[in-house]
Amino acid sequence: MQSVRYENNTWGSHPERMLATRRIAMPYLLKFHFDPDYERRRLRPKNRDDGSVDQYDLGYAQNVVAGQVLAEWEELPPEAPQEHDGRLSDDIAFAHGEGCRVDPSSPLRLLASVNGHVSCVDGAITVRETLSVGRDVDFHTGNIVAIGDVLIGGNVRSGFLVMGRNATIRGAVEAARVQAMGNITCQAGIQGGSRATLRAGKSLRAKFAENAVLHAGQNILIDGSSMHCRLFAGEKLAVKGRLVGGEAYCGEAVYVGEQLGGGDQSQTRILLGYDAERIHKDQHLKALVRETLVEIEACQAEAGKGSERAEACDLELDQLHKRLAAYKAQLLRLWASPAAMRRFSTCRVIVPGHVGANVEIGIGEAVLAVPEGTRDAVFRYHDGEIVTEHPALHK
Repeated sequence: MQSVRYENNTWGSHPERMLATRRIAMPYLLKFHFDPDYERRRLRPKNRDDGSVDQYDLGYAQNVVAGQVLAEWEELPPEAPQEHDGRLSDDIAFAHGEGCRVDPSSPLRLLASVNGHVSCVDGAITVRETLSVGRDVDFHTGNIVAIGDVLIGGNVRSGFLVMGRNATIRGAVEAARVQAMGNITCQAGIQGGSRATLRAGKSLRAKFAENAVLHAGQNILIDGSSMHCRLFAGEKLAVKGRLVGGEAYCGEAVYVGEQLGGGDQSQTRILLGYDAERIHKDQHLKALVRETLVEIEACQAEAGKGSERAEACDLELDQLHKRLAAYKAQLLRLWASPAAMRRFSTCRVIVPGHVGANVEIGIGEAVLAVPEGTRDAVFRYHDGEIVTEHPALHK
């Protein structure tokens, strides 16, 4: 990170460290590697290269990593200008709070001891692992991107992004994106408007979910109901209420407490036994293949209209065919690894409640259209077929 001097602003309430050179000799200048007055400045949209501004990027937090230099004392030679109005001292002690430490190899440098966001709190340099935003994520805050944990006190409005190590959202998630390397918790649920995407490296928990795409490397837990969502769980999926409409892909097991499926117009599909993220990538690549085939057909039709466009279309067709071959090669590699499939015999769909209309369960290549009205059942894989057993849970 490039060093930036902030020498013309007062800092904190430590007059013994900020006396002017007219009063005492001060051989050290405190140089910051972040903006110590950042939290007192008005957030402004970031400028793009084309001259426009990004209304969603206001740079809400100053992120730092453990070991990064936050500030350092720089010794000034006698001939240096002596008309600084602050941050000069003959005392090299740092005023700092949590998340910082003096460099063991140099007492003149202050380092971050944790990953987080840096700020000046009551005159002391502080690095906090959790970034707390006590309001909605909207045009007043811009996107929230943090190295540490994130706590959002309000809603995440449509079009915005929240990213962190772990993310807790106390309000609702609208048609927004939430990403976390660890866990995501949505205490007031998800109202996705068919455009919300949440991706957790570990587990994801929500009060309810509607019209959203949810990814979790491990488990997904919905305390209420999941309505018309696409769910990708690396290990287990549990919905305490109803799971109606949409698709659920899971490596090991699905639990639905009250009702699975229902409604004449909405189909509910569950597929177990495969790596859920590979399923998602497979769907994406197949969509790209379809789009490329449409482009090839359109280009061939254009080429047939006359010789003037034939040469240009030939070059474009060549590029399209190469792109198509690349997508197909990626699809082959995607399923080449043994890790792509799980042991089908251990997969389960557990429904203590009842099954509604239009429910399809797949385990491996076996598929079952579940009869409407089935109650208190567990579905499992046996000898290439899906069998139904009762009760769903053995006491």
